[in-house]
Amino acid sequence: MTDQFAYSYPSPLAGYEKLEPLSEERNEDGKSLVNPQHGILSKAYEEFPDPLCKGLRGGFDIHIYHYQTNPEQAKFARELWERIRREFPELRIYTFFDRPIGPHPVAMFEVNLFTPAQFGAFVPWLVINRGPLNDSENSSSPVMHIPLPHLAALGLLAVPTISASVTIPTYVYDYAPLVWLHSQDAYRPSDLQAQLDHTTPEVDWKPVQGAPSPLTLNNLDQLNNLGNSSVFLTSHEGIAANPQPAWLRGVTPDASGRAGNITACAIVVVDHGEGNIDAFYFYFYAYNKGDKVLGLEFGDHIGDWEHNMIRFANGTPQALWYSQHASGQAFTYGAVEKQGKRPLSYSGNGTHANYAIAGQHDHTIPGINLPVGFLLDYTDRGVLWDPTLNAWSYTYDPSTGVFTPSSPDVPATWLDFNGVWGDDQPLGEPSIFGEAEFVAGPHGPKFKVLNRTLVCPSKPCIVLPFRIWAV
Repeated sequence: MTDQFAYSYPSPLAGYEKLEPLSEERNEDGKSLVNPQHGILSKAYEEFPDPLCKGLRGGFDIHIYHYQTNPEQAKFARELWERIRREFPELRIYTFFDRPIGPHPVAMFEVNLFTPAQFGAFVPWLVINRGPLNDSENSSSPVMHIPLPHLAALGLLAVPTISASVTIPTYVYDYAPLVWLHSQDAYRPSDLQAQLDHTTPEVDWKPVQGAPSPLTLNNLDQLNNLGNSSVFLTSHEGIAANPQPAWLRGVTPDASGRAGNITACAIVVVDHGEGNIDAFYFYFYAYNKGDKVLGLEFGDHIGDWEHNMIRFANGTPQALWYSQHASGQAFTYGAVEKQGKRPLSYSGNGTHANYAIAGQHDHTIPGINLPVGFLLDYTDRGVLWDPTLNAWSYTYDPSTGVFTPSSPDVPATWLDFNGVWGDDQPLGEPSIFGEAEFVAGPHGPKFKVLNRTLVCPSKPCIVLPFRIWAV
């Protein structure tokens, strides 16, 4: 496949220069024009033009959607999926999803096309056989979605170059963790763009001059040239605002596990080769409410990134990492509690640290979860969140440092931001033994050791075959 980033579009007449002018002669219908005949068919009948892929990746990915809450559509979509598998066995057809997944807003399945002949046969067939999958209330809503790079290549979108996209293995979603949010936690999953809307980039407590305005997930990385890692996304109201603004509280998931229409999760897949991949599930919250020790509160900050990571071997989950503040714990996949085959993660009340069990957790000693102690987190089965319903998905190449989205319409450059997702620690903030009530916010996913040799981000790394320490 031609390098999508190096590819530039030549003149449509490249190779057709200095020919005789076209005539205005009409065909017998009196309307269409007579074209010069040379007896040579276009190569486009045999293979896709550059820069479309001609190999195993496939030239076109067609996403076929249905509304999972509509019984007629759900039934028809599954029957259509079966029919396609039987009538077009040469095509690559993926899992039938009965719910939204990754960047897809509704249930779907995907079909890959490899040749112009397959495209010419399948697309008209699908248009005729789509049945009730075309939204009757909005007849312009198509049953299928062809990702933007392919439409651009067809000239159906006015974009100058093709954006990269990747296919995320379905097992990354099939085994994705479910998160139990604490019943009393006031700070729920939060939208990434909303964080930018309510903050100002600052360096040394002064606004960054020349910062993009408005600040978006597509231009956030430009701050790397205006302060780099010293940039803090500083809340308009201030970290100590009382009462706190409503945007800090995020969105509570509904009965389906979806937290509204926000994006609060980034799924990042790192391929180590030979069937070994790490899938990171990053969870974002607008505020972290710290722990109390002897009645004193420590560690409150704007912005909060926590994560789970699952290590897969040939599509089979082997082990998980649960991030907990600056450390965490690792477990075998067989050891952790699950709903079906999806691991459960229990989120700490206010702190959002991830634990493998519900209850009380002392984390005075990093990486060791004891039921009693001085520095406590609390988890329970409060509200169940399915992060995949609020997620964007990416791959990460450690050799280049490049994040590639699963769909070209998903922003990716925000992951390159080197700054801090919250306020700096206030000037003159009092501290006891080096610990303060209000502290600086966190850096983003790229700083969470994405290229790991071990399941843990550092040594020592103990992968526990059980969920509870014996004390």
